[in-house]
Amino acid sequence: MALILAALVLFAVGSILFPGVMDWAATQQRAFQNEMAAAVRAILATGVDYAFDTTGRQDILTATMTCLAPKGVLGIVGIPAPGTPMPGDLGTVLTFGQTVRGIIEGDSDPDVFIPELIAHWRAGRLPLEKLVKTFPFAQINQAIAAQHHGDCVKVVLILPDA
Repeated sequence: MALILAALVLFAVGSILFPGVMDWAATQQRAFQNEMAAAVRAILATGVDYAFDTTGRQDILTATMTCLAPKGVLGIVGIPAPGTPMPGDLGTVLTFGQTVRGIIEGDSDPDVFIPELIAHWRAGRLPLEKLVKTFPFAQINQAIAAQHHGDCVKVVLILPDA
């Protein structure tokens, strides 16, 4: 049995990790695409086998497609705006056998996965407090802005007591 180790690159775009990148990417989308692909291919000449998008942003999705290796897979969990086209160039996807896959609710079995997550959190391997930020429901607009700007990974809205 052969063991295949796939390269996995996660792209985190937001003010936490890369201050100012959102504005830069918005004004220089093509340069951003080229820079991202060049940076990845400087490490892995053929590109990455797997990429994972949490943004749902067309510019990020398109740039990530340029980083895929032949037969590479892009998994998308970020929710794009309505009408957002599929990322990448169809000719490239066909020529190199790439896959774009939508992932809903982690494509996992909750009866197995949730206890695993709890075990990792209890063991200190899943720092939810660094990933999740809570907001009162009345601050829903601020919560959306915080997530959009990369101030947190996941927003949780707290409903008022009835």
